[in-house]
Amino acid sequence: MKKYITVSFIFTLFIFSCKPSADQGIVLTAENVVSELQRTLITAKDGDLITLPEGSFSFKRSLSLNDTPNIIIKGAGKGKTILSFKGQIEGAEGILVKNVNGITLEGFTVADSKGDAIKAQDCTNVIMRDLETTWTTGKLSTNGAYGLYPVSSTNVLMEDCEASYAMDAGIYVGQSNNVVVRNNYVHHNVAGLEIENTKVGEVYGNRAHDNTAGMLIFDMPDLPQANGDKIKFYDNYMENNNGENFAPKGMIVSTLPPGTGMNIMAHSNIEIYNNTIKGHKTIGIMVNSWMMTGQSYKSKDFDPYCTNISIHDNKFINNIGTADTTTDSGKLITALFGGKNYDIMIDGIFKPNEPNSFCFRNNGDASFINLNAAKGISPQEIMKNFDTDISPFDCELPDFDTSDHNSWLAAR
Repeated sequence: MKKYITVSFIFTLFIFSCKPSADQGIVLTAENVVSELQRTLITAKDGDLITLPEGSFSFKRSLSLNDTPNIIIKGAGKGKTILSFKGQIEGAEGILVKNVNGITLEGFTVADSKGDAIKAQDCTNVIMRDLETTWTTGKLSTNGAYGLYPVSSTNVLMEDCEASYAMDAGIYVGQSNNVVVRNNYVHHNVAGLEIENTKVGEVYGNRAHDNTAGMLIFDMPDLPQANGDKIKFYDNYMENNNGENFAPKGMIVSTLPPGTGMNIMAHSNIEIYNNTIKGHKTIGIMVNSWMMTGQSYKSKDFDPYCTNISIHDNKFINNIGTADTTTDSGKLITALFGGKNYDIMIDGIFKPNEPNSFCFRNNGDASFINLNAAKGISPQEIMKNFDTDISPFDCELPDFDTSDHNSWLAAR
């Protein structure tokens, strides 16, 4: 009889530790979080709050949440609640959230996932707050591609997060709509923060250092959502992004030369202002068309040109040094300019039959070069045609509206 009572008592305690409480929702304990978190995600109901304990917990398989709306998964804080996937044997991500309307991920670290650390796909009303993603083994080409990765999602807020050691981008927002990325910290990735094929967004208050490239705004071909549009990028701080490029060969980011503050490629309607770009040895900001990659594409909808690019009122500080030559693009810059770098560089390949829509003004004494690569892309041709006259680009572009997110954010 005593043995039966003891077993029943332990079972009762176990059930109680997983049941909802009025204030904390479903509370997992240090004893059962590894065994019960995935089951809790499978059985979660609309509106559930799942609370994770402080401590470090090792998982062998991906965690996933599908379809259930209005879920909050909350830990004790990044660096306090640590979900480790160092021994992962199954799954492509650390955490995958798919097709969820209303998801908040807050207050925990995901470390050493086999692939992407935290991915939200085909979701609406996504909040990523006070999260950390990292790979504790350092800079390896076998690390996951992306740390924080909302993709094909609408209404995305990412704030107060930290991402490091991704072999592609620490923070990557792809093919999404109505996005705010603010007050995040990215370091020791290949690309610190990347916005790709995304429409309507504000990126501000973020800090990037010791990445290969600090921040990117790319448009890529042959993806379901083409032609990113209307991105405002302000009050960001990019410093000393001179880290080695450890991306696997063949990836677009593997071509980024260390020492790149920012790269804008094949995107339209971008305003870049009140940013600080400091201490980059190869280039401050590069603006280029897809043609500079030398790669073909199939999509008929893809626009390979940059249009309506406004770069104004930024601070360029000490972007000096010998350009890095560990990538082909770095070698090209060295061959062309003897290793001299520039604060603002453009490829000079503009959309045919359209007036110039690049405007650069009030950037202090920022150095400038136009490669005029439309006249020829061999080094010999570029050397004949490049110029450093910024005056043709001293203009202003009409403002564009990015306020679609305001009503959604007001409730957050």
